[in-house]
Amino acid sequence: MSFSNSSNPFSTLFDIESQDIDKLVIKEAYNKDNCFVYKGSDIIGGFILINKPNVKTILKVSFYKSKSDNKYLPRLEFRKEDKKGNITKSRGHDVIIKFGDGDEARAFWKVIHFLHDFKDLVDLGDFHARYQAISFGSYLVDFKTKKQAEKLQELSSLTENIKLSKNEIKELLFPQRRNTIHWFYAFLKDLHNNQGIKAFDSYRNKHSIGENGEEAIWHHFFKNNDWIIGLNVDIKFIKDLLSKQRVGNPNSKGLGSPEVDLLGISYFTTLIELKTSKTQIFSPAKTTKSRANTWDFSNNFIEAYSQTLSQRSEISETKNIVDEDGTIIDTKKHRILDPKAILIIGNRNVEFPHTRKTENDIKTDCFERIRRDSRNIEIITFDELFERAFHIVYPKKLPESWYNIPPDDFKKDILKVG
Repeated sequence: MSFSNSSNPFSTLFDIESQDIDKLVIKEAYNKDNCFVYKGSDIIGGFILINKPNVKTILKVSFYKSKSDNKYLPRLEFRKEDKKGNITKSRGHDVIIKFGDGDEARAFWKVIHFLHDFKDLVDLGDFHARYQAISFGSYLVDFKTKKQAEKLQELSSLTENIKLSKNEIKELLFPQRRNTIHWFYAFLKDLHNNQGIKAFDSYRNKHSIGENGEEAIWHHFFKNNDWIIGLNVDIKFIKDLLSKQRVGNPNSKGLGSPEVDLLGISYFTTLIELKTSKTQIFSPAKTTKSRANTWDFSNNFIEAYSQTLSQRSEISETKNIVDEDGTIIDTKKHRILDPKAILIIGNRNVEFPHTRKTENDIKTDCFERIRRDSRNIEIITFDELFERAFHIVYPKKLPESWYNIPPDDFKKDILKVG
């Protein structure tokens, strides 16, 4: 049904809900100075988007000729009228007409689509090329291809524009970070899924990791979840992690350049050496050479410790540091000065748990002595790093004996995953 006022031909309104919009056309006036929407011989002055008993939402359309391309630019005017034809006013100072339901919004876009069908006459600019409705899946595919800086900028823009609070941002991050904690726990406990596939193998297949060994899995895991190290190591925040950086000079044959697993980039650089959670820190048995209240460190631990020291001494501000895109890092901005070094190794809950057993007490004391006396290297075990990461994500504290809780119970009661 069309609504009109006989004294004004432009007052005829077209009801989107009850009429077929395909019956309308846009035609240019005979003197070519304007164009109008027609239904048959009647000029349509606008559209009724929603016609409710007490109020209707109206979209008025008029056209103005562009001097640049002689097309007609549509100008839209929204209003709400009561059943007597009086314009309703906002209760506040806003003059915004909000589309409160889906039918109203769909009616509006139906009009936009109609105008676009006459793009040879009507100037919509590059609206169709620049603004598209895409599925969330398509958006994710596009988002994943962007560089890290672009992702952060886009997420920052989104959170600012939709005014997310700090708590809401935490809630958004929680599912992803909870999943990360779940993977971390599965690695520590060497778990397998319902199909009998070990967590390390499942993660390797999921991320197409070609290198053998668990160290490659840990390397990929921390590189792609850099908040674990960036927020946990010492009190300095690490902004970015670079993989497999050569920190020294090769020999005369071009060989032997020390390579660090991860290089933390911030105001000052941080070297990070990774072993695995299964790397033994102490020798299995106390030797006859060990003094009272001491225990021998394993060869793997001594080698890892020496390797980290060597890498730290090799790196200098004259050494090129290259990021993931091949860009040389500015070492005048990200300084290399007596660099901090981190060694992540072993699992103290497996090797020397706090059970008040003499052997474990001796190992605990030995381990803590070397950590406190190591000015140049911070040593942390994988389970200690897990505890810190857990407390970033979860509000409750881990139970003191968390490592001995059966995995199914721990996942259900503590991690809150099925």
